[in-house]
Parts: sequence; C-alpha cells; structure tokens
Amino acid sequence: MKITGVYWMGPVFDMGGYGNVSRNYLKALESAGIPVYIHPAGTEHAEIGENTIRWIKQLSTKQLGNRVAFVNHGLPPGFQKPALANIVKHIGVTLFETDRLPHGWAERANYMDEIWVPSQFNYETFTQSGVQAHKLKVIPYPIDVTKYYPGRPYSRYCFSPPARSFMFLYVFGFDYRKGYDLLIRAFCEEFDKDEEVTLLLKVYLHSGINRQEAIREITSCIPEDRHPSQIILITEPFTEQNLIHLYQTADAYVSMDRASGWGMPAMEMMALGKPVAAIRWGGSLQFMNDHNSFLIDTDNRLEPVNAKLQAARPQLYGQHQWAAVPVHAVRKVLREMVQNQAKRNRVARKAAADIHLNYSPQAIGIHIRKMLS
Repeated sequence: MKITGVYWMGPVFDMGGYGNVSRNYLKALESAGIPVYIHPAGTEHAEIGENTIRWIKQLSTKQLGNRVAFVNHGLPPGFQKPALANIVKHIGVTLFETDRLPHGWAERANYMDEIWVPSQFNYETFTQSGVQAHKLKVIPYPIDVTKYYPGRPYSRYCFSPPARSFMFLYVFGFDYRKGYDLLIRAFCEEFDKDEEVTLLLKVYLHSGINRQEAIREITSCIPEDRHPSQIILITEPFTEQNLIHLYQTADAYVSMDRASGWGMPAMEMMALGKPVAAIRWGGSLQFMNDHNSFLIDTDNRLEPVNAKLQAARPQLYGQHQWAAVPVHAVRKVLREMVQNQAKRNRVARKAAADIHLNYSPQAIGIHIRKMLS
C-alpha cells in the first residue's frame, strides 16, 4: 500500500540529538517528495536558528492524501495511535544504547505497526528484548551534507585560554554514559602535562541539569596538575553555526560514548572530513569501520553500566550492560591519532566520501520512499 503523506510528530525544534535527527529525517522526506505535516513535540530552542524554524514551518502541509503514515519520533512509552483521518500505518522511530531495552519498552514498541531503528545493532537488541522482528526496519539517520562538507569556510573560535598545537574534540550531552571519565583518564595517562595536545570537551546541558554540578562532576576527573590549556571545558550554549565552526577547529574527534545508539556528532565530523575515533561497539558501527575511522577495541565482553547511571535512572539502565573498554586501548588510539598524520588524512577522506554517498537526505529519502511504498 503506497503511502501518500506522512504526519510527523517529534521534537523538531529541540537543539539536542533527537531534534537534530527529526530535522534530518524531515530533510529526507522533503528530498523524496513525500508531503509531511509536522506536529512539534518537546522543547523549543531558538538556538536551531531562524532559518531552520522558518523551513520547518514552510515544509509542513495538511495536503497528505488518503493514505497517511503517522510517525511518532521519541521514546516508546510515549508512542500513541491517534484517531486521525486517513492514517493507515502507525510508525515509531526510536533507539536505545545498551545491550537491552528498558522495562516496558518492547510492549510499547509492539503496540505500533512498525518500528524504525537506525542500526543493525538496535535491530538485534530490540529483537532480543522482545520486539517482533517483522515490525523492525533499519532506517539509518541522514545528515545534511549541504552544511557538513570538507573545506567548508569557517571562523576560528576564540579560545580562552588558547588550545595547544593538536586538539581533540568531544561533544556530548552531560550523562554518565558518555564516558568522559574514561576519556580524561586515558588522555592524562597517555599525554604528559607539557605535551602540545589539548582535549576540548563541549558539553550540552539538558534541561533540569545544574550547570555547576555538571562542571564539578567533570572537573573532578581532571588531575590538579593539568594546565587549563590542556583540558578545556565549554558548557555555554552554541548555535548550530558556532558548533560547526568548533568542529572545524579540531584536529581530531574522539567519542567515548560508552553506549551509543548512533553518534551524530561523530557522523557530522566525518562528513566534514575530520578523523574520528569511537568504541568498537554500538550503533555507530553502522557507519564507522576500520577504513573510515579509528576504532577503539573492547575487551570482547560486557560489563554493568556505570553505577552512577544505574542509580540516577534505574528505570532505564538498571541491570543493563555495555562493552568493557580498557584504558590502554583508548590510550593507544589517542596516541596514534596524534602521531600518524598519513592515517588521519586517509580515514578522513574515506569518511567524508562514505557519509556523503550513503547518508545524505537524498540517499535516505530513497530508502524511506521504498519502505513506504
């Protein structure tokens, strides 16, 4: 049954990861010529920019035809089947990061007619958790390659204090699963305090998170003898434009996300033609491999997720597991990224080519059109 239009309900005005994903899916639908009505959910952030807000409002239309797919992008507990005219299919779009789903998620996922997940990793974790396999479809996340491309002009961000000659960047929302403690430990053990290497941590603070408490938590992992120019912490809000400029100032990107459902900042850096490192486990392996990335080896076993994470959100992460990552494996990749410029250049070129070819809105739009036919 061919779908004539999509009713999209999701956090399209949110500055965080889910909002970014929603907007990129909308670009794929637009590229595929599929009419879409947009029902905003969640927080609205002006940081996404006036042009983006205007585009979303202009894209939305009520002319969807007589066979409409209702798409609910978010967490399964919030999935619904509204009684709206002409809806013939209800689709949930979601993901999760650990080895299993939170309690009750599988039942809510099975309530929908279809579930879209971005990676084979989630296809496996969802089915193992009880989601019906025939309902699951792997629809990778697209990225706006008109914004992220090698050689894009940019203005260098003014650091205070200034970064050293080689800069690692990690951009993440404050969360214990982001592995900043492991990254800081590996960085400080591998690089002497006098080496010309900087680690810059750009932290996004979700609503409800106390900024000073987040800063104290992160800085407690940093040895007192480290100069501020070697480990830089930024918690101020950034516009999308400034974030892209920050990306471009970095020499390399390293993600220490212990449980990654996808890894959009890593994907964005790859699209810009930057060398990227991440753990060899999770959803990011959908688009990362040994040819286009620096992959950090695990111990080939799972371990309980961070105890603080389980205590903070037991309903989501209680008794969950993720890959065990040894510090020496992180150190090895960090050192290699600094020393092996030829490999940095090689994987960065391959990364940009792979992302632009396989994950543009046009490429994912074709995939979605086939799924909705």
